[in-house]
Amino acid sequence: MVYQVKLQAFEGPLDLLLHLVKVNEIDIYDIPIARITEEYLHYLTMMEELDLEVAGEFLVLAATLVYIKSKMLLPTPPPEDGETLEEDPRAPLVDMLLEYQRFKSAAEELAGREMEQRRFFPRLGSFDLPSSDGPLEINLIDLLTAFRGILERAKERAILELSVRSLTVGERMVAILDLLAEADHVTFSSLFPETADRLFVVMTFLALLELLRQGTVKVRQPLPFGEILISRAIA
Repeated sequence: MVYQVKLQAFEGPLDLLLHLVKVNEIDIYDIPIARITEEYLHYLTMMEELDLEVAGEFLVLAATLVYIKSKMLLPTPPPEDGETLEEDPRAPLVDMLLEYQRFKSAAEELAGREMEQRRFFPRLGSFDLPSSDGPLEINLIDLLTAFRGILERAKERAILELSVRSLTVGERMVAILDLLAEADHVTFSSLFPETADRLFVVMTFLALLELLRQGTVKVRQPLPFGEILISRAIA
């Protein structure tokens, strides 16, 4: 049985590409196409393995990256007299990334102003402010990045199957909710024991995505690149 989870957490393929540029500390003006294409395709493969809905625009950008990579592998003939040097095949992609980055920065600044404005309330009477530890909300890209490390760990383990056992997403959803019934929050890594095999890891991650889609739980990060915390969503 194929279990499908559909989320609209990605803002678009350029958002994923910018994420890869950032985490790999790549100069946006000098993108190593072969390396970034391999990373991008790896994420698409992982999304398809989890049966996540991959929008057509993600595949279009993947094809564009492969096309640019193929052009850069071809030898460039020296320019003849009066001819100009051929444009870097990466130039249109860099222009798109820079423009998207500008719009993304502007959107984040506006969102920050909106959050700042929410801290002000008209004086209507006495009330109690909700407590908060100021966590950072995270998106599906951050979750997939954390999940990738868990998946690599499970892949390295030698698996010895003694008997066939079934494990469903529903069972793992119940298990996660049971954990949250005993504690205010649990860490992302605690959902995946060191001894967990690949089936357990994938089913647990799909269960978490389904709980997020339903709005039953939420994920946060108290610190940038810190431990991911999972808690029940407040109705």
